[in-house]
Amino acid sequence: MNRMRFFAAFAVLLTAPALGAQQQYGRDSDTWRWDGRVDAGRWMNVFNVNGSVDFAPSPDNMVHLIAEKRSNGREMDDIHYEVVQAGGNVTICAIWNNSSRCEDGGVESFHNDGNNHNHSNVQITVQVPRSVRVGAHSVNGAVSVRDVGAEVRANTVNGAVRVRNATGPVKATTVNGGVDVTTTAGPVTAETVNGNVDARMSSLQGDDDMTFKTVNGSVSIYVPARFDATFRFDTVHGGIDSDFPMTLSGRWGPRHASGTIGNGGRDLIASSVNGSIELRKQ
Repeated sequence: MNRMRFFAAFAVLLTAPALGAQQQYGRDSDTWRWDGRVDAGRWMNVFNVNGSVDFAPSPDNMVHLIAEKRSNGREMDDIHYEVVQAGGNVTICAIWNNSSRCEDGGVESFHNDGNNHNHSNVQITVQVPRSVRVGAHSVNGAVSVRDVGAEVRANTVNGAVRVRNATGPVKATTVNGGVDVTTTAGPVTAETVNGNVDARMSSLQGDDDMTFKTVNGSVSIYVPARFDATFRFDTVHGGIDSDFPMTLSGRWGPRHASGTIGNGGRDLIASSVNGSIELRKQ
C-alpha cells in the first residue's frame, strides 16, 4: 500500500485557516465532559490527534463523553474542544491550536495546521446508544468501538483499531497497528500497513464491495456459510486458503487467485505482501 496515498485518503490533517468563530470548551481544565442526545441512525463523530478514542454502550440512552488531558512529562499543550451539531449529527474534536476548525461529520471535518507540540495526549471515552452510527478517529492513538454502532468508521494512523459487536457496516483503517472487527451485519472494509487484519461478519446486507489489505501481516476473513462474491486474492510471501469452493478464472497459483464463490456478485479483494490470506465460514 502506498503510504502517501493512504494519508491522502485519510485526510485528517489539512492546512486551513480558521473559518468563523467556533465555541471552545475545556481549555483550562484537565477533564472535560459533554452530555447530549443523538438519535438512532445519526452520527456521533469524535476526532482526536494524540490519544485514544473509545466508544462503549450508554446506560441511559444519552451520549456521555469524557476527555482527559495527560502530559507526556513536559508542559501541557494548549488544547481545547469544539462541538458541531448539524442535521441530528454531533461531531466533537480535540483541537491543538487556534488555526484549526471542527466541522460536521466525515473524516475531512477536522483541519489542523500541523504545528502541534505533541507534549500531551487526550484520552476520550464516549458512551452512546447502540443504535447510533459511530465515527472514532485519531492520528496517534488506538481507537476502539465496543458493543455499539449501527454503522462504524474507525480510523487512526499510529495505533490499533478494534471494533467489537457492531450491528452494521464497518470501515476500519490504520497504518501502524492491527485491525480487528466483528459485526453482526457487514459489509466490512479493513486496511493497515503494519499489522494483521481480522474481520468477522455473522451476516451480510446489500451488495457493497469489501476490501482487506495489509503489507506486513495476515488477512483473515470470516463470512456467513452462504456467501456469494467475485474475488481476487494476492500475496507475495504467504499462502491462500478458503473454506469455500472457488471457481477460478484468469491468473491463479499458490499466491494469486481470482474467480467466483457461489453465484458471484459483490467484489471481495484481499491482499498482503508478507502474510497469508484466509477466507473462513463464520
